[in-house]
Amino acid sequence: MKNTIDLYIVSGFLGSGKTTFLKNMLYNFDKKKTGVLVNEFGAINIDSARLSDDSIKMVEINNGSIFCSCLKGDFIKALIAFSNEDIEYLFIENSGLADPSNMRQILKEISGKTHRTYEYKGAICVVDATGFLKHVAVLPPVQNQVAHSNFVVLNKTDRVNKEQISDVLAKLNEINPKAYVYETIYAEVPLSILDAHLTAATHEGETSNKPWNRISTYAFETEEYVSIEEITRFVEEIRNSAYRIKGYAKDKDKWISVDVTEMDISIKETSLSKRDILKHTRLVVISKSTECILDKIKKAARNTMQAESIEIYEG
Repeated sequence: MKNTIDLYIVSGFLGSGKTTFLKNMLYNFDKKKTGVLVNEFGAINIDSARLSDDSIKMVEINNGSIFCSCLKGDFIKALIAFSNEDIEYLFIENSGLADPSNMRQILKEISGKTHRTYEYKGAICVVDATGFLKHVAVLPPVQNQVAHSNFVVLNKTDRVNKEQISDVLAKLNEINPKAYVYETIYAEVPLSILDAHLTAATHEGETSNKPWNRISTYAFETEEYVSIEEITRFVEEIRNSAYRIKGYAKDKDKWISVDVTEMDISIKETSLSKRDILKHTRLVVISKSTECILDKIKKAARNTMQAESIEIYEG
């Protein structure tokens, strides 16, 4: 066991492809001792099911941002606990609305409390080329994710034209001229490129990690079967009010993957054979507004689904 653990932060707005990027990285790190800390704003975490693997040590911290005061204590405890594990690398996938600007300060706070020292390798920000310019104009965490990153993965470049890519690159350079930008599709980045260009330089600035910056999230759960047709109708009713809808639905003899952004709807049969994490339908809805849309979600469920017992709550 070596004396240090290499620590990477992976950030990116909702639907940018950061979970796909992390899956790709974990595949590239095959056979290496790796830990993953997954953070989600909502009360339930869907991404951990997508990342699950028996060879990876994983911890979830939900219902807030690990960089905000509301969950920073839990984050520090998790970092201290991970330092006792037999791992060489730790990836932190923070919430799509989190701002990692105070990571350096957190590492200073745990200095002397960990079994082994963390070597901060840098922050990687995954950017969706199709929606970045719209989101960065209205959401401070999106700008701060780029501002405090060392390596930017410009994802989904196959879905925009050259002029749009040029506009996104110009904005990225305006926000953070020091970050290396790699253009790609499917969030694929060769490990050699990452190693060559990722540095842990510090970018100072004001954080947006404030409790009042939280966008509302809602959890949807039912133990009754839900069909792909019902899920599709439900998504169509609430899609315009949500930045993201994601999760898994359980039908009689199959699982359905739900991954919806402002630009895309992906609802399809899938497999969760690696690890039986989910027992029933679980979805997360991330609202575009700070206004409560709980009643709207409940109404959509009543209008589109036959299930009689559905639990929908904010958190």
